Amino acid sequence: MKKERRKLAISVGLMAVTPAYAQFGGLGGLMGNKPSGGGGDVDSQVKGFLDKSFNIEMTLNKALLAIIAAYAKDEDRAKYQARFQELSKVTDPKEAGAKFQEIAPSSEADAKKLAAESDLEGRTKQLTADKQKQVARGVVNFLLGALQAKDVVPMGQGIMQSVSSNPMALPKVVPVKDALPRLANAMSLAASTLPQFVKVLRGANIQVTEVSASTKEEKIDSI
Repeated sequence: MKKERRKLAISVGLMAVTPAYAQFGGLGGLMGNKPSGGGGDVDSQVKGFLDKSFNIEMTLNKALLAIIAAYAKDEDRAKYQARFQELSKVTDPKEAGAKFQEIAPSSEADAKKLAAESDLEGRTKQLTADKQKQVARGVVNFLLGALQAKDVVPMGQGIMQSVSSNPMALPKVVPVKDALPRLANAMSLAASTLPQFVKVLRGANIQVTEVSASTKEEKIDSI
């Protein structure tokens, strides 16, 4: 029974990624990728995954905070700034998951709410020049992070599949199982919500860099 439960946990971890992963096909042709955990032992595979996903999730989380903080009132902006600073102090990929899980859901919800506002373009035009640049940089970085996730998600799926016949190794891949849905949520947000920010920025005559695999991450040291 325990073995079946562990297999079920692996399956659920993989299934959680699939819907958002499919939705994100518009940026970089993600649907061409297949799960690929690579060779080597589980520990080294997990470390390799976490090293990559850590940088991507850090970019995603900081970028989203930069976007929503630019539109926020002073008291709310202080909250987002505190979260941004908390992220800046995180350096261990193994410990980062809990912080990402704490911050990402509320940031994503706030971004969706903001993107749905009917007067967002007008609000964007009223932002200071620095805040407009902050939004533009945040949008570019978030789209770039989501695009980079296309290489990491199949890697994580491959790791999960590789332990499906060895349930004793499941505890080692828990950080991978936890990270995959977060990455999938970010990819879904990039496909469904971020285009609205690109639209209003361009409507406000603010330049937004076209994002591709060769795009360099914009520098955002503070918000």
